[in-house]
Amino acid sequence: MNIGELFRNDAGIVTGYIAEADFDFDAIFLEEVASDNPRAPLFNMMTKSPRGRDVRLGSIWERAAKETGEVYFRGYIDTAKSGFVPIRLFRSRQNEGVWNVVRQTPRRRRREAEDIRLPEQGEPGASGYHFADDSN
Repeated sequence: MNIGELFRNDAGIVTGYIAEADFDFDAIFLEEVASDNPRAPLFNMMTKSPRGRDVRLGSIWERAAKETGEVYFRGYIDTAKSGFVPIRLFRSRQNEGVWNVVRQTPRRRRREAEDIRLPEQGEPGASGYHFADDSN
């Protein structure tokens, strides 16, 4: 689910927003992380507190898609209400210079679908309702 956008403004600064029902950060900006650690994030995602102080929301790491080599970013934000929110940043296909912020939802294994059995006609389903018997 798209929850925000980042873009480069006229001054060359990457800025944007991230919002959901529980949070709304309007002035997101990136701060480069200076580290020799190869596992360190590339950027910290920052915003301003109500009093104007810089506040770290989370971090992002650069990645490349295995199949296409397309660059994207993977990371998280940590909010007081929603807690740890895993995110991905992908280049917008509609708007040049825009990155879509996507909330990463947990993946379900496909094997779970094999365990589901639909009720037969006339047999009650999990909800107690009977499926129509169309033999008449």
